[in-house]
Amino acid sequence: MEKEIIIDEIIMPNIERKSVYVDSVQMHEGSPLFSWLEINPTELCNRLCTFCPRVEPDEYPNQNLNMTVDLAKKIANELNELNYKGGVVFSGYGEPLLNPEIQTIIKQFGDIYVEVITNGDSLDEEKIAGLFESGLNTIVVSLYDGEFQIDQFHKLFKDAGVSEEKYILRNRWFDEDVDYGVLLTNRSGKAKNGNQSEVDPMRACYYTHYQMMIDWNGDVMLCVQDWNKKVKFGNLFSNSLLESWTSKALSRYRRTLGKGFRKDEPCKSCNVIGTLHGANHVKSWKGQEHR
Repeated sequence: MEKEIIIDEIIMPNIERKSVYVDSVQMHEGSPLFSWLEINPTELCNRLCTFCPRVEPDEYPNQNLNMTVDLAKKIANELNELNYKGGVVFSGYGEPLLNPEIQTIIKQFGDIYVEVITNGDSLDEEKIAGLFESGLNTIVVSLYDGEFQIDQFHKLFKDAGVSEEKYILRNRWFDEDVDYGVLLTNRSGKAKNGNQSEVDPMRACYYTHYQMMIDWNGDVMLCVQDWNKKVKFGNLFSNSLLESWTSKALSRYRRTLGKGFRKDEPCKSCNVIGTLHGANHVKSWKGQEHR
């Protein structure tokens, strides 16, 4: 399969899925609010994907570290106080379904849109039903083993009583020639395999304009690309979501990246495109600066 087909048929639908939530800018007290909240609920994963830093266990080891229900409840309460209209996705740096409390965690978010991105290995009819009964809106399954998984998972979801509009199957079984069927990135220098593009220090990035990234322990990260986890903007046990989002430190990164400068770590080691989403937020942030 040609790389152009991978982008058109596999990657673009994934981008369009997020756009429903990301492209809408919600203002709060005169400033744009994040519209996509990514949460890493566990530091466990049962796979070693070639394009992921976990392929080198000595560099990125499995750890039985999991988000608690209490932290998820705090996050959900703050989102409700903000009248949050965006999306929440459980994905991050591990396999979210390996958090033993994931269903109870999802339940905390009530009417907020919630999705899970998973490799699907632990899914069965009972678990699928339980996830949706907990309030899950969408489950995205990345298929790594082969085309045969498509029919396998369609049948599994049908048997669980889940309609096709509630799940997405993503082809991820391709080889290095087509970047494994993903938008390949070096995870801020942490991933080395594949045909990695060169780092461009003069490329803008909009992640910080529209997205927040929360680690399992409440740390507010720069973005999901930062697998080194050296740059943090508070912790939700001592700061609120809004305090971290509007902090001077994160605002400085936001201004710099919006102007097309990746001068600080981890950004200056990162090759992610970074402008596929968030253009509307960038305009709103600039409008605030000119007030």
